[in-house]
Amino acid sequence: MQIHQLRYFVAAAEEMGISRAAEKLRVSQPALSRQIALLEDELGVALFLRSRQRISLSAAGRFFLPRAQRILCDLEAAAQQVGEQFGGEQRTLRLGFIGAFLDDLVAPATRDFMKTHPRTQVSLFDLPPQGQIERLRAGELDAAILANMDPRDQRRFRCVDLLLNRMAAVVPEAHPAAGAKALRLAALGKEKWLSLSDAFFPGRRAFLEDCCRKAGFRPVSVKDADTLPLMFAGIANGEGVGIAPLHASKLPHAGCAFIPISTPSIATQLLLVTAKDKKNPPLEALVSALTRQAAAIGQKA
Repeated sequence: MQIHQLRYFVAAAEEMGISRAAEKLRVSQPALSRQIALLEDELGVALFLRSRQRISLSAAGRFFLPRAQRILCDLEAAAQQVGEQFGGEQRTLRLGFIGAFLDDLVAPATRDFMKTHPRTQVSLFDLPPQGQIERLRAGELDAAILANMDPRDQRRFRCVDLLLNRMAAVVPEAHPAAGAKALRLAALGKEKWLSLSDAFFPGRRAFLEDCCRKAGFRPVSVKDADTLPLMFAGIANGEGVGIAPLHASKLPHAGCAFIPISTPSIATQLLLVTAKDKKNPPLEALVSALTRQAAAIGQKA
């Protein structure tokens, strides 16, 4: 098994498409497809279900994806730490984030930071909240962007409010409510539900149940997904409906429709999290750049 094969697989899974993944990684589509096929041959299972129009993860692919993401993250972090501690390389700030905030929050803030701190590198890690928390605890991240933190972790770390995430209902494109401009959550009271897994998004099942309780019903047949793209794929396949940040509608979600929720009003607080004892001038400058960019996003919302 080769590291580049894992990168190709993760990119194809996150983009839900071979051509988009090849474009993202700047490799040819045939080369990417061939390496994923070699990985599947070595594992002895199909990681994707393929059709003429799209690909989707198989059960084995859904199981393998978060593990492959962790391997790639740990490998990069370990290589950086060795270089810094033993090879005299320049300091790197490691920032974890949720993928939906890359283009309009993380990337612009990082560019702004680099203008004033060109000698400090910033490495970005697209990780689910649980992975970010674990790496913060281990000192493998300097900062993380996440929501729905356990109160015990909030007391352990320094948390800065970034912006409020307005939540939306996510339904299949063929759903009767798919074209609505907004809906009452109670209108989905009889649907089956998909939720993000507590193993990767701590507290998400309880969050969904609380939202539904406020709307006057209890969700039934709740099925877990390990990532947002996997939840969207399940919804597109007719396995149920879900709740996700409206901000996440920028991610690939073929076959799904996002509908803002009018009642009850649901939002989560996005946080920038750092260790309480890990303040240094470059990190503080990055925190400032992120809070400024978050304020700019909030003004446009």
